[in-house]
Amino acid sequence: MNKYLISDIQNFVEEKSQQCTLLKERFINASDYAYNIAAIKQGLGFLGISDEPLVVFENRTNFVIWLGRRLIEYDGYELPLYIGHKRMGLPVPDALVEKCPHAIVGFIENTGKQKFVQDFTKELRKVSFSLEIFLYVHQSIMTSRMESLLPGLLSDIERLGFTSRKEALKKIPQVYLDYLSEASFLKLTKKISSRLRGIRTKMEQELKNIDLYSVRLKEQLQELYLEADKGLRDIIENEVEKPVDVKVVTQKTSNLFSRLDRLFLGNVYHLKDYENRRNEILRTLQQEENFRYNVEKQEFNKRKKIGEIYDEFMFYNKFGALTKNEQKVFTKGLTHKFEQLHRKKSSSLAMLNKFEKRGLLSVDLDFDGITRAYHTFIRDSIIPQHLGQCLLNLVSCFPPASDQPDRVVRDSANLKILSLEGKNVLSLRVKKRSYPEDVKKYVETLRRCITIMVYDIRGSSYMGIKLHDAAKEQRIKYKFAKEMADIVKKHGGFLLKDTGDGGLVWFAENSGSLYSHLYTESVTGRGVKLRSSIFSGAEFDLIPAADASKRAILCARDMVQRAEEFIRANFMHYREWFAEVAERTLELDGITYALLPPEFKSLFRIGVGIASGVPARDVVFSANSFGDPDLVGPIMSDANLYSMERQPGRSVIICDFPSLVNTVLNIEGYDYPTEEEDFEKYIRAGEDLRLSNHGYRFGDHKIAIMPRGIHYLEELNKQKAVVSSEVSDVWISDNCLYNQQKKKIKPIYEVINI
Repeated sequence: MNKYLISDIQNFVEEKSQQCTLLKERFINASDYAYNIAAIKQGLGFLGISDEPLVVFENRTNFVIWLGRRLIEYDGYELPLYIGHKRMGLPVPDALVEKCPHAIVGFIENTGKQKFVQDFTKELRKVSFSLEIFLYVHQSIMTSRMESLLPGLLSDIERLGFTSRKEALKKIPQVYLDYLSEASFLKLTKKISSRLRGIRTKMEQELKNIDLYSVRLKEQLQELYLEADKGLRDIIENEVEKPVDVKVVTQKTSNLFSRLDRLFLGNVYHLKDYENRRNEILRTLQQEENFRYNVEKQEFNKRKKIGEIYDEFMFYNKFGALTKNEQKVFTKGLTHKFEQLHRKKSSSLAMLNKFEKRGLLSVDLDFDGITRAYHTFIRDSIIPQHLGQCLLNLVSCFPPASDQPDRVVRDSANLKILSLEGKNVLSLRVKKRSYPEDVKKYVETLRRCITIMVYDIRGSSYMGIKLHDAAKEQRIKYKFAKEMADIVKKHGGFLLKDTGDGGLVWFAENSGSLYSHLYTESVTGRGVKLRSSIFSGAEFDLIPAADASKRAILCARDMVQRAEEFIRANFMHYREWFAEVAERTLELDGITYALLPPEFKSLFRIGVGIASGVPARDVVFSANSFGDPDLVGPIMSDANLYSMERQPGRSVIICDFPSLVNTVLNIEGYDYPTEEEDFEKYIRAGEDLRLSNHGYRFGDHKIAIMPRGIHYLEELNKQKAVVSSEVSDVWISDNCLYNQQKKKIKPIYEVINI
């Protein structure tokens, strides 16, 4: 048994949380960073400029710089600092500019807002190109190069490793798919198809089997119908038409329809599964038909992005100038495209005249001049613009700009707290903190869990005593409980029990679907809702869920809000329901009703207890001695105990530490509970909070979860089992927490609406 800080467990949870992963994906895109570095090196190499200034950016997955400190503190990082100033729109000191490579500074200074090739009309005119002419030339050059590289691609198909045409085409560079001719595209798809022939044959055989199984199931359904029909006739002929024994008729009818329900629905679910798999196979096979050569892709796109032109040109340039064979394909293709300009009498013809040499009998094109103009435009316009943009994209800056949304600012601060280290130049923590195996095992066990929620309606006993009218009490409780049940359904919970003054719900991966599968609901002619079980006895699997605790907590939040709405909506009826008490003082919304008893003020408030664990060890779902579905396990008692927690005149939601762990691991986002709004102060406050047992604010869900105390799990006296005490050190053994006295404990937390 080893000693750990409870804050260490929380810190490990946070660093392994979905929020931490999402923040890094959002703000630190390693693939984009690597692309920018590679693109800049390619461009500098093409222009004959040294890429030595990029050394400062290498061997990293991101580059974050904290602006606003003295220039001397950024020694060796002048270029990133310069980029940071330009990115944030800040004035750049002359002393900083002098320390940066002149060529690199030029790219950044001249970076405009152009995003598409159509934004370069003026630059195109300088080389006597229109947008049409440039795109036709670009497409012809790329097609000639792709046609030349096709044999190599076809020979590589075997080693790509794919199970569908869609997957295969994803692994092939897009430039091939965009610029291959129709004949070459067909060669490529035929090669892929031959590679997939065996897989296709297996799928077609599986499809035949599915159709066969479906036919058999439908025949079984027909047999069930005939069996039910025969059974009903037997009951009518042998029981109803004779002196009627109602109990026997009822029992036989019930047994008949229970069996029919189970077998009929079981077959229907199997049919549904078969249909889903059938559709999946058909979609895969249909890909063979859908991937056809699209002539339109050969037509120019006026909104083609600069980055696409850049990448395609660099792919072309990697293999050098056009060979003789490639030149033939290029001239033939470009001639065909320019003929289209003449046929449609394009406005580009005026510019095209510069490249036409008129002879006695024909017009020849100056292909060398066209190629030079194309390269000049790429070199002078496309490459500098894209290099400048890539350089700006290399650097992220702290603190965020003042015009950024609050959510962006707060997420940036959380990223700094959870993942970044350093002062002036920040980076992802290279040497991550090593956590003990006990902590890792404890936390990862709870990444997916089962969550139990028990809710208790306050004042129900007081209501019964004061009303002294069972029928009226039932109507009131029914109305309230129905609203609670609707909320449970909304969050995918399994409402196992409604005790009249509360209920028991469980949440898992299959809680919502299993409830719908195992119960049928109906409404009587009097408007009373009924549910009947169609258990077969084999549906007792508890499947842990990543969002079990989150759903339980949000369900509890909504139940508390609905309880308050119920009080406001029905307060006017209190005089009727509680005439004797109402004679004293009965007002709401701004007017005190302090003279009323405490029990009256708590009426229809609720206490909610939430506890989480793993199947088998903490909870089991099975049939009880009556044959009804039931839950057994220690977290049942825990949730029930937490639901008894009371605060005067308000509802209370209490959850245990495993529920908090599961929620923080898997919820989309959270903040640290501090009132600091300033970026740097919030970071300092968050870092301080992480040194002790702390809570969280979930702004998107309008709740906070704050430390409440300790639950002594082996204390039989419920009054002493939960205490308001802070916890700092814990011991872990067999995935359980202990205090210094070796007593088994669980920290508990209160869920608060904000």
